[in-house]
Amino acid sequence: MSNDDLDPLRRLRPDPDPDEPAEPTVFAREKERLMTTIGARPSDPYAIMRMPDIFPRLAYADEAAALEYLVRVFQLVEIREARTDFGDHFLAWLRIGGDGVVMVGRANADVHRIHSPHDLGGTTIQLMVRVNNVDEHYAHARREGADITMELNDAFYGERRYEATDLEGHRWHFAEPLEDVRARGGIVPDTPRAGLP
Repeated sequence: MSNDDLDPLRRLRPDPDPDEPAEPTVFAREKERLMTTIGARPSDPYAIMRMPDIFPRLAYADEAAALEYLVRVFQLVEIREARTDFGDHFLAWLRIGGDGVVMVGRANADVHRIHSPHDLGGTTIQLMVRVNNVDEHYAHARREGADITMELNDAFYGERRYEATDLEGHRWHFAEPLEDVRARGGIVPDTPRAGLP
């Protein structure tokens, strides 16, 4: 047995001694433990990553189509370890940026009294999302066929923004502070093009 810089690690997580003959049962047991750990999906999404103290749950009649759309068009990222399956439907958490999180699930009027905007004829909220490069985000969303409901513009209060509506009617407001636009070399006119929020 050798003494080197890895000895403290070997004491924390004992591995088979490389100087001893390989013991198949040890390897099989360790492989099983590793595979169980890899396959484990914690049921608590809060255990996966630090979640913000408040985030919206968006209701959709077809949460699978909504999830695909939000990832493809608006570039949200599913926190895969946090998905909760219920057979014919699921809840999924998506993130954008450092700590932006939304939960996507099936509309559920009976228990939660939440509806898809399509069921109500409109939405009652607007999701405000800060992105790193709103010009690129806008161009990507447009290429992917997003329903742009407010073209890209510079607001008087200091942000470049645009708005889009997702496939079931939730309204998304994507923005970047004008100071960040300047810092990345973007052109910011002296007089903002849009005067009202």
